Amino acid sequence: ELADTEHTFLNFDGITYGKGAAAMKQLVAAIGLPAFRDGMRRYFKRYQYGNATLREFLSALEEGSARDLGAWSRVWLEQASLNTLTAEWEPDGDRIGRLRVLQTAPEDYPTLRPHRIDVALAREEGGALVVDAVPAEIDGAATEVAAARGQRAPLFVFPNHNDLTFAKIALDPGSLAFVREHMGRVEDPLLRQLLWSSLWSMVRDQKLASPAYLALVRDKLPVEPDLSLVEPVLSNAVTALARYVPDPMREVEASAFTALALAALRAAPRGDAQIVWARALLNAAYAAPDLALAARLVDGEIAVEGLEIDQEMRWTVAVKWIARGMAGADARLAAERERDPSDRGQRAALRAETARPDPAAKAAAWERFHEGGYGSLHLTSAAMSGFNWSFQRALLEPYVQGFFERVQQVFETRTHELASAYFTHLFPSYRVDRDLLAAAEARLAALQRAPDGAAPRLPMLVRMLRESIDDLARAIGCRELAAASAPQSARAGSGGAPR
Repeated sequence: ELADTEHTFLNFDGITYGKGAAAMKQLVAAIGLPAFRDGMRRYFKRYQYGNATLREFLSALEEGSARDLGAWSRVWLEQASLNTLTAEWEPDGDRIGRLRVLQTAPEDYPTLRPHRIDVALAREEGGALVVDAVPAEIDGAATEVAAARGQRAPLFVFPNHNDLTFAKIALDPGSLAFVREHMGRVEDPLLRQLLWSSLWSMVRDQKLASPAYLALVRDKLPVEPDLSLVEPVLSNAVTALARYVPDPMREVEASAFTALALAALRAAPRGDAQIVWARALLNAAYAAPDLALAARLVDGEIAVEGLEIDQEMRWTVAVKWIARGMAGADARLAAERERDPSDRGQRAALRAETARPDPAAKAAAWERFHEGGYGSLHLTSAAMSGFNWSFQRALLEPYVQGFFERVQQVFETRTHELASAYFTHLFPSYRVDRDLLAAAEARLAALQRAPDGAAPRLPMLVRMLRESIDDLARAIGCRELAAASAPQSARAGSGGAPR
C-alpha cells in the first residue's frame, strides 16, 4: 500500500519490470497455462474500461484453476526479498546420485518462495558441450531434484535454465571452475547471459573477488559474439573498477582493462561493436597514461578502421582531462566548446568547470548549487555531476560533512527532480570507507526518529539513503574480499594516488 504519489514514484524501477515478468512466469507455472489463459480472458472481460485490485485479479485466475492463490501472492507479491539458489550434487560413479537446490534469503528479508525452474546439466558428447534440462519445484531451504538422479555427471549445473524465475544464482565451486575456463563453449546466448549475470551477483555478494571477475572479462569477453551481452558485462566491469577494487589495486586493474578494450576494439567488426568497446575504454581510463591513450584514440592518432568517434566520446575525454589536471586540458576543453555549442555541449562544459581540481572552483560551485543554480534543472544537474572525483578526495574533504548538513534542507525546499539530482551527484560515493558509512547511517537514523505513529519524514530522502548505505556496505565488503584474495605485491599497488 502506497501512502501518496511520492511513494508511488519511488517504486518504479528495474524490480518493477524484471520481477514483474518473472512473477507472471511463476504464476503460469503455479496454475498451468490453460487456467492462466482462461483466467486472463475472464479478468479482461470483467474489468474492461475500469480498475481492478490485486485481489480481483487473483480471483479471476482462481475461478478456473481451483487453486487458492492467497499464499502465492503473499510470498511473491507482498513480501520483500530476493532469493539465491545454489545447486549441490553428489556423484554415483559417472552419474548423479543426488542433486539438491538450496534456497536462501537476506537476513533482514527471510522470505523463501516456491520456484518452478529448469535445472541445466551440461555434459560432454562427441567433443561438444551438450546442455540438458530437468524440471524442479523448489520449496523451502533445500529441495531434492528427483529428475536429476541417474543423469550423467555434469560439467556444470545452472539452476535457472531459460530464466524462469526471479532469483540470484550462486554457482557451486565445480560449476564456477568450469565456467571460468570454458565460458565460450556454451552455445546458448541466453545461458551465457545468465552465467555472466550470476558471476556479477557473486561479485556483489562477496562470493567472487572483483579482480577474478575482471580477469574473466579480459579472457572471455573479447570473443563473445553477442553484443547485447557484451555491453552490460562491460558496464559491470567499469563499475567493479570504480566500486569493488581496492584503491591500491585500481591503477593496475584499470590499465589492464584499458589495454584489453583497445585490443578488442581493433579486432571488433565495424559498427556498434567498435562503439561499445571504445566507450568502455574511455569510461575505464584512469591513470594519466590511460587518459593520454584515450585522447590519442578520439584525436585519431590511434587509427581504428571504421570507428566513428562521436562528440560524446570527445567530451568524456575532455572532462576527464580537466578533472585530472592533465597538461593541455584547457586547450582541449576550448576546442570541444567550439566544436559543440549545443545544449549537450553547454552541459558538458559545465561538468568540466566543476570538475577542476581547484579549491576556488569547488567552493564557487558548492555555493551556486545551494543558491541560484545554473539556470535550469538540466544545467544544474550537469554541473553537479562534475563535482565529485575519487582522485580529488583530499580537495573534496570539506564537502562530505557539508553534504550531510545540507541534504535535508534541499529535500525540504527543492523539487523532487532537483533533490534527486543533488543526492545522486553530490553524495560522496567516491569514498568507500566505514567513516562515510557511519555518517550516512547517522543521517538516516535522525530522519527515522519520527514522532510516535508518524511516518518517517522525507520518504524520498530516506529511500535514497537506505539504497546508498546498502551499496556502500556492499562495496566495502567487495573491496575487503579483493584485498584478502590478492597477493601481497598487488595489495601494495603501484604507489599511485587513488582515484
